[in-house]
Amino acid sequence: MSSRSEIPSVTTETRTILNISIPLLAAYLAEMGMLITDMIIVGHLGSNELAAVGLAADWFYVLLLIGMGIISIVGVLVAQSVGARDFRGATDAVEQGLIVASIMSIPVMLCIWYLGPALRVARQDPDVLQLIIQYSQPLTWCVLPILWFAVLRNFVTAMVKASIVMWITVAALALNLAINYALVFGKFGFPALGVVGAAYGTVIVNWLIFAAMAAHVLWSASFSRCRPSLLPRRIDVRIFKEILVLGLPVTGSQILGAASFTAAAIFAGVLSADTLAAQQIVYTVIYVALSASIAIGDAVRVRVAYGIGMRSAAAARQSATIAFSLGAIATIAACSALWLFPQQIVGVFLDTDAAANAGAVLIAVMLAPYAAAFQLFDGVLLVIANALRGLRDTRSPLWIAMAGYWVVGLGLGYWLCFPRGQGATGIWLGMIVGAVVAIVLMTVRYRARMAHAEASLARLADGLA
Repeated sequence: MSSRSEIPSVTTETRTILNISIPLLAAYLAEMGMLITDMIIVGHLGSNELAAVGLAADWFYVLLLIGMGIISIVGVLVAQSVGARDFRGATDAVEQGLIVASIMSIPVMLCIWYLGPALRVARQDPDVLQLIIQYSQPLTWCVLPILWFAVLRNFVTAMVKASIVMWITVAALALNLAINYALVFGKFGFPALGVVGAAYGTVIVNWLIFAAMAAHVLWSASFSRCRPSLLPRRIDVRIFKEILVLGLPVTGSQILGAASFTAAAIFAGVLSADTLAAQQIVYTVIYVALSASIAIGDAVRVRVAYGIGMRSAAAARQSATIAFSLGAIATIAACSALWLFPQQIVGVFLDTDAAANAGAVLIAVMLAPYAAAFQLFDGVLLVIANALRGLRDTRSPLWIAMAGYWVVGLGLGYWLCFPRGQGATGIWLGMIVGAVVAIVLMTVRYRARMAHAEASLARLADGLA
């Protein structure tokens, strides 16, 4: 067992978690900013265009999770290796992660290419569906750079060098705004491509983001002890298998959680195009607000793994406890916007004075308090789930997501929406109850898994004594 002097102080560990999570938060907000600016730009074309881009983007990110969830384990393996002072193990994890990302991009790209035809069975508005096809097919070509970038982002996060992610992504936000504005409306000599232009702009920006991150990893002195090759030439079967075994349940749980949002959007689309547009606006605000929880979750995942790598359950528990507190504070602060300023937030996306938008505006304002309540529970849940993953328990969040989001959340939401006739508010009430069930189950599992880790490391220390 590590000596007490090796465990960082609470102040030091809090600073470390903030040094990881704040740059990641800025990066995630910038990424969300790209989506929001796309929606604002496209929203000026009409509510159908807004609904189409919103629903297509929802499914795009759900399908990306097929690869992103698996790749997230790279950060756990790198952090645990660094905690054990095994720098060769850290570079091997990154290189195998790049191979996994390349392979996983193939099914993701196929799913995104055929997204439009697949949504025909969901009874979406025909005009919206045609716009979805126009937007989603060009978007296929940014899957590979996004997954490669995610591998490198997990690497620099585990190395507590996440600030580069912020600088690259913030710069990309400005670039994305300029390119999409030019391609959607036909400015600066470019043709007006509408929703197709928004897709092309996203592809261009994501390739540039990956190129910038690759250059930093290759040339920065921060990674002199464990600089990975970005062109790995062999598959290490043991590490490759470990990434898949640990990562596939992460993919499953993230897809279940994200797909529950998309399924709820489909329910909303059945109600009306205005309800779907309102749902997309509320979703976008939630995604922004949850960025803090996601960033803190990324930090706790690698810091708990680092503590286990240095054979200190106390360090791992301390990291988790600090992250839980920070996550609760951030979530309460973030969800207040939806409670306090719903009308102003909706006005960012739609012209609230236009008669054609009146229905979507009214529904969005009505849903805002429900969405804020859901976000309150879901934000804390994200942090706890990532602490479990840092302990290499990736299966429990999968089953808990299935029980909370789907069995309880969507099941109850569908029943309240359609048989009980409560409409969109019924969908959100179901999702809130599902989140509460999930957070209770996740907390119980975390306590049991941390106790098991403490016992295991104590036995290891006794054996080495």
